[in-house]
Amino acid sequence: MYSFLQYGIIICIERRVFMYDYITIERKYGSGGHEIAKKLAKKLGYRLYDRGVVEQTCKKMGLSYEEVANMDEQTPIKPIFKTPGIDYTTIAEKIYNTEADIIKEAAEQPGCVFVGRCASEILKDKKCLKVFITADDDYRMDRSINVENNPADKADEVMKKFDKKREKFFTTHSGGKWGSPEYFDLIINSANMDEDSIVAMLEGAAKA
Repeated sequence: MYSFLQYGIIICIERRVFMYDYITIERKYGSGGHEIAKKLAKKLGYRLYDRGVVEQTCKKMGLSYEEVANMDEQTPIKPIFKTPGIDYTTIAEKIYNTEADIIKEAAEQPGCVFVGRCASEILKDKKCLKVFITADDDYRMDRSINVENNPADKADEVMKKFDKKREKFFTTHSGGKWGSPEYFDLIINSANMDEDSIVAMLEGAAKA
């Protein structure tokens, strides 16, 4: 809130001031991280970078959406022995490097919410609110079946597969521990709060 004097009358105008221009969200599979990020970005008037990063990567690399999506957030396998003069950069590394460039370019303009892709580490020189969304297995299983439309007999397998992939990717590129309070500013269990309450809490944390 700030005031100025005009025609002898004090006029007060409320300013929207934010402590964090960048919010990064890592999430367990089925925790609703994407939906929370989408609502939060809309609430703050921030730009959302999630699946759109994949689409931009496709354009830059000349690959199909399926190719990039299948390799997205994958940990590259590096050869033990290397021959000088040969480029051993894997497709997974090239995708990560391209996505990192897109994230850095997006961050040139403040006001962003990033989902996954180790954005908190890519933007470590900027002041980011680092959030981790988790939930208990029963809640995530239910979402895996009813929101992600996975068959009931495959829901647990899919959940564990994505969690393992995301954790390994994050650890490899950040050196931090996935879901660790030493790394993240906020760790939220989405099974214990509805999405709107979580968004309101994150909005409050983002504001000065």
